[in-house]
Amino acid sequence: MKKQISLLRKSLTQFIFCVVILLLLATPLFYWLTKSFYAEDMIDIIEAVQQGYPIPALDLEEDIIHGVVIQFVLIVTILSVAIVLMMRFISKRLWQPFDQTLRAIETFRLETGEIPSLSDSTIIEFTRLNAVLNKLMTDSVKSYCIQKEFTENASHELQTPLAVFQSKLDILLQQPGLTEQQAVVIQDLYQMSGRLSHLNRSLLLLAKMENSQFSRAEVVDVITVLNEQLPYLESLSEGFMLKNDSQSVPMSIKANRSLLESLINNLVVNAVRHNKPEGEIIVVAKENYLTVSNTSNEKALDEKLIFNRFYSPSGETKGCGLGLLL
Repeated sequence: MKKQISLLRKSLTQFIFCVVILLLLATPLFYWLTKSFYAEDMIDIIEAVQQGYPIPALDLEEDIIHGVVIQFVLIVTILSVAIVLMMRFISKRLWQPFDQTLRAIETFRLETGEIPSLSDSTIIEFTRLNAVLNKLMTDSVKSYCIQKEFTENASHELQTPLAVFQSKLDILLQQPGLTEQQAVVIQDLYQMSGRLSHLNRSLLLLAKMENSQFSRAEVVDVITVLNEQLPYLESLSEGFMLKNDSQSVPMSIKANRSLLESLINNLVVNAVRHNKPEGEIIVVAKENYLTVSNTSNEKALDEKLIFNRFYSPSGETKGCGLGLLL
């Protein structure tokens, strides 16, 4: 197992190493600086004494000032280069494991259940981050599988007693000697059980949508789907005139086909519920938009609330109240 080190310590170590290398490379410059400025007067004196010449005039103060200034500029330049190298190259290499982890988790999709492999790192912080992310993704996949299994089991467990309840009501309605009052009560129970069954299917559909349990989107032609749904839509119109003013040119979008069909069906059902007697329902699909309108006397829907669950501008509760798409 590779030795672990903190990010701060590794950054500081590599920065110091970079500065030392640059100072070693700049050693000839410091040697030239010392010889040309700090030791220049001393060299002149030694040479004059050795050759028997009088001691020359000295400009020691000026040489020291020039030397200090040049030395300061040289040191600042070395530190600046070291900082640039640190920020541009060393930091990029240090943060490479983090970038690899980020790229890996960007491909993570909960519905696939596949946990991406995170690369190992010698940096303590990145190792801790990978461990936390692995645990988070693993727990998320487990939770998703449990919730998915629950929705699947709930679909069977709830639909079965509801179906039995409806069948028992059918038998009661066929019993001889049933009074009118009893028939009305049983009929109300039958309608309520039908609504409960529809509500159960809608809630399960909503849970599957929010948990991304549907297959991925594909390219679908809205015009083709609409034409295939027309016979069924006409049966849903309940005597209202259904007009299809859609274009004949294909209009392709990226969507889930079953959800698109559900969307069209529910829009038509809402148009039927909120229409006036002997009204019309107009379906238009062209120029990259789909509209379903009716000839209702009710006020227009609030665009900010139409996708909210339990929104009903008229106060009626004929549907399940799960929002426009359900």
